Order: sequence, then C-alpha cells, then structure tokens
Amino acid sequence: MEFQGQHQVPPGQQYQYWRYSPMQPHRGVLILIFGLLGLFTCAIFGLLAWIFGNEDLKKMDLGIMDPSGRDLTNAGRILGIISVSLTVLGLVMILAYMFFVMGVAASASNGLFHI
Repeated sequence: MEFQGQHQVPPGQQYQYWRYSPMQPHRGVLILIFGLLGLFTCAIFGLLAWIFGNEDLKKMDLGIMDPSGRDLTNAGRILGIISVSLTVLGLVMILAYMFFVMGVAASASNGLFHI
C-alpha cells in the first residue's frame, strides 16, 4: 500500500529522521569522575579532566556535542583545574623546602659542603 507524498526508502537502506548528523553525546559524567579522581588520588586525572572539559565545552558551544551535560563537564573541568593547581603548589613547596634544607646544611658545615 502506497500513500501519496511519502518517500520510499530503497531496500537495505535506513531512513534518516534528521537532515544533519546527530550531536555527539556529552562526556560530563566521565569528566566529573576524572576531576574527582584527580583531586583525591592522582593528578594526571585532573589534567585529563581539564583538557577533556575544555574540548567538550568548545564542542557544545559549536553545537557539535549535546549541551545537556554542560554543568557536569564544567564542574569536572573546575575540579581538574583545582587538582592541577594543588599539585603544582605542592611541588613548588617541596622544592622550596629542599633548597632551604640544603642551604641550612651548607651554612652549618662551615664550608665543608659546597654546592
């Protein structure tokens, strides 16, 4: 039975309901989990959350990715930024402490310990 005005789909092909390619699904939950893991376990997850979050937010702004996960993506990105910042701050403090200890050791050795 054929209705007037309907488009026939050739056998073996699927009918597309959209004209353009569909949006990519968001990765907001993944980015949020990476941000939390970066904050509490390993900083590499925080760096990944920061990078993935920036990429996904750009895709959402361009209309390529589903914008319903914008809040999760942004929260994970912010946690990633905090994680990386705390890691860098901790490394700077450790290096400063090491230089301080080496300076105290050098001054206490009466010139026997040269740097």
